[in-house]
Amino acid sequence: MKRFFLSVLAIALLTANGCDQKSMDSKPVAVNKPSVTMDDVQRDAATSLKTTVAYSQQNKDRIVKNLKEQLATMDTSIEKLRLKGESLANDAKTNWDLKMVELDEKRKSAHAKLTEVEASTAKAWTDVEKGAQSAWEDLETAFQNASKEF
Repeated sequence: MKRFFLSVLAIALLTANGCDQKSMDSKPVAVNKPSVTMDDVQRDAATSLKTTVAYSQQNKDRIVKNLKEQLATMDTSIEKLRLKGESLANDAKTNWDLKMVELDEKRKSAHAKLTEVEASTAKAWTDVEKGAQSAWEDLETAFQNASKEF
């Protein structure tokens, strides 16, 4: 019985060892990846373009809304400043009038840029936005300069 048990154990060990050896010698199975076709690329590119345009449109809408709010606030502030400046006399009034002319020019430029941003397409608005930001900064600087005078 002992011999039978040892024989079965030896066969089991040899079989197990043989299986391990085979699994070590075998090459890994390659996983076939599906190939990418031109249709796949075109479909993905079209989806990407639509997403990009939608994102740009959202940003454009947000910028236009912010610029409108800022310009409305600035217009109110300019009108208040204009009323305060009416009480000035002589040289101060002349200097004040020159500042207000400059401020009005900057204000018109900022409004024109806002109109340009609103009319631009979502694809092209980023270039126009830079001009609008610049016009806004010019207007803000002119307002601050005029406010310092009073």
